Amino acid sequence: PNVNNGVFRCGFAKSQKAYSTAHAELFDALDRLEQQLADNETKGIPFLTGQNLTWVDLRLYKTLVRFDPVYITFFKTSLKRIADYPHLLKFMRKVYAIPEIKASTNIKHIKMSYFTSHPTLNTYGIIPESDGPALE
Repeated sequence: PNVNNGVFRCGFAKSQKAYSTAHAELFDALDRLEQQLADNETKGIPFLTGQNLTWVDLRLYKTLVRFDPVYITFFKTSLKRIADYPHLLKFMRKVYAIPEIKASTNIKHIKMSYFTSHPTLNTYGIIPESDGPALE
């Protein structure tokens, strides 16, 4: 809940205190995941819970792939980028390399959807240029 839901808790916070709490919890969770993936790599474990891609990996991927191109700007999750986390970035790229995942990931659509569907957060529907780190 601190990563997938954490970005939304930051973006839709109604007070500075709520935002600050959500932001701290989000980045604490990302730091823990970065360490877990680093530890997993030393053990030859490619995914969060083992050798096989699971629903948990997919949930994390969906947040990571949106993080730099959308969440940093839109939900004010700007302490660090996924590009600043080498193991999270490697994980994101590993999942993206799966043909079915690659075929279903459309950064342009993701950005257009977020930046044009919440006028209270983006009154004029401006879509930032950056697509985040290269996925390949």
